[in-house]
Amino acid sequence: MDQLSRQELSVDSILLDPNNPRFWTQSNRPTVPDKNIADASKQARARQDIDLHGIENLYNSMLRNGFLLLDRIVVRPIAGIPDKYVVVEGNRRFRSLSKLRADIQNGDVVGEDIDEDALIKLLEETNEIEVLVYNGSGSVDISWMFQGIRHISGIRDWDPAQRAKLVAEQIDGEHKKLGVVGQQFGLSAQATGRLYRTYRALAQMREDEEFSAKARNDYFSLFEEAVRNNILKEWMGWDETVKRFSDLNNLRRFYSWITPDEDNKGRRRLHDPKQIKNIAYLIENHHNGLIDDFEGHLVSIEEARVQATSDDPKPKDWRKLMATAQILLGDLPQSALSDDPQEFLDELNKLAAIIEQRRKMVEVALNGD
Repeated sequence: MDQLSRQELSVDSILLDPNNPRFWTQSNRPTVPDKNIADASKQARARQDIDLHGIENLYNSMLRNGFLLLDRIVVRPIAGIPDKYVVVEGNRRFRSLSKLRADIQNGDVVGEDIDEDALIKLLEETNEIEVLVYNGSGSVDISWMFQGIRHISGIRDWDPAQRAKLVAEQIDGEHKKLGVVGQQFGLSAQATGRLYRTYRALAQMREDEEFSAKARNDYFSLFEEAVRNNILKEWMGWDETVKRFSDLNNLRRFYSWITPDEDNKGRRRLHDPKQIKNIAYLIENHHNGLIDDFEGHLVSIEEARVQATSDDPKPKDWRKLMATAQILLGDLPQSALSDDPQEFLDELNKLAAIIEQRRKMVEVALNGD
């Protein structure tokens, strides 16, 4: 807090952050250096991206209530560009204010009982706004810290990939202990460890000479499930000491499953975290032929899992059969509804009848009748 100072700044001196942590998960674009933050194209892209995260409620609130002190944002000076600042916390609020000001100036404000005089007053009162200016020695990624403290603690939750990046930067960059980082952001030690391992696993893909160009931040959930799955961790040779996989042959096979296959119209073999358990089942039970078929796009991972289950020796585990049935039902395409809704309903009713029959049998057994 001693590195923050309250100042009145012209809104024209404040810029959106093109490196906003909100953009990280869906984007693999390079970090924008300070010297380019003010570029018109970078600011236009930042406006477009922040609008995707929803500003309507904030816009309407400012329209009716004005820009309140509690809306105050945090900025930092932009290196090499005198008298210009970039938002490090509050990009949605500042974007809402900027859009509202532009709409007032252009006569584009729409709503019931709009007071034109109040709009002019709002415009005049927000030519300058009170902000908190960060003048510390931290890196430009201080925005991750400011937003992380707010969002990881629950004010507006981040997705796991964003949490993991911040956790990893604190552990690897600031050399903090895992438990300390967890406490800092209100996370359990277990959750912090899981985020850190997953981030390191994804980071390893970014370093791979063959697959680095294909690494994407939105693969995080697939890596999260892979790191949590003991079968896959062992198969790919997870080394807990260095937080990396050591079996590069199997690791690159996994990479090929989760990335688009250019030889097959860009199809991805694995694209849903729920599919990780299916491939782990094939590996654990040595269904190498089915894995080959899966790799060759001859069968989907769900089809391979069903075939593997049907090929397993008797007696069958009822739990596995139930799991298989759930997998098949869950993967029924939406197109079935439009192709023949009545037939689809008839088949669902048949399944429901079987389930009801089995349920009654269990109830009888439980009641001892």
